[in-house]
Amino acid sequence: MAGHVDVHFHALPPAYKAAVKAHGGDPSGFPEPDWSPEAAVKSMEAVGASSGIISVSAPGVPITGAGEEGRKLARELNIYLGDLSTSTEPPFAGKFGFFGVLPDWQDVEGTCAEIDFLYSEQKLCSGVGVFTTYGDKFPGNEAFKPIWEKLQSYKALVFLHPTNVDFSPKFIAGFLPQPIVDFPIATTRAAVDLVMTGTVRSCPDVDIILSHAGGALPFIGARAIGFLTIPQIAAKSAVTYEEAVEDFARFYYDTALSTTAAQLNGLLDFIGDTSHILFGSDFPYAPPPSIMGVMKTYKDFWETNPRGEVLKPENLRANAIALLDKHSLSRT
Repeated sequence: MAGHVDVHFHALPPAYKAAVKAHGGDPSGFPEPDWSPEAAVKSMEAVGASSGIISVSAPGVPITGAGEEGRKLARELNIYLGDLSTSTEPPFAGKFGFFGVLPDWQDVEGTCAEIDFLYSEQKLCSGVGVFTTYGDKFPGNEAFKPIWEKLQSYKALVFLHPTNVDFSPKFIAGFLPQPIVDFPIATTRAAVDLVMTGTVRSCPDVDIILSHAGGALPFIGARAIGFLTIPQIAAKSAVTYEEAVEDFARFYYDTALSTTAAQLNGLLDFIGDTSHILFGSDFPYAPPPSIMGVMKTYKDFWETNPRGEVLKPENLRANAIALLDKHSLSRT
């Protein structure tokens, strides 16, 4: 039987690792994992994945700033990932797709130019990676409207991934890296922002995958929607209560590090369309023991939970293939 399609699957190409090191290291406090294409294939084999859609995780290109260095790094990474995705050498042939890498969105012109490169020139990506904040702005900020218009013009698929948050105190208990607790919350905040600013509604042909089962969104999404019944709050929202319900329902969710019964039941309670759930492993930021532990809880859920049928591997694979086919550049 064909295996998983892993949509939450990271890479650390040499140029990216060098850039992060040159700019002081990952500001989230998370230790840099080892990565190689060979190790990526081994991880896929361990979780039963037949293909993986590679993305560059936080801090991403924005660590270089919103200037020419970021533009050059994004292009270099996209060429690297494009070459890897089209490799005919074993064991890489047919294994990888990728989400295109973008500059810091505060460089609006450079970001739009890179989207044009990805979709009009290179024509290899499965979508683009987007972070939950850029500087002090959410991705739904008005300043980024030209970027969303560009993504809409290409009917792009967006993989929304959390990034480091600049607030104080920065680290829980003085040491806990932000990805452990703060990243899922960052995804939650960005998702709500994308709905409340009308960004989701303004891009009917753009689909958005939320990392880590949407963070806390399955648990507090109804709370966010519900407060739109208060006139003073609703007056400031770009969408109505009814529109918010529709727009939240458009998100897709990956299962990376999010397979406990509480998480999966919460996700199933919140979403109306189970075809919007996709498999993700978070390799290599999740070490092998963590990934295998997550795989065990996932397997326990679909084998023993009365609601588990919809999350069987073959169903999540079908969900991913349908979404990727919908946005495939070969269809345009």
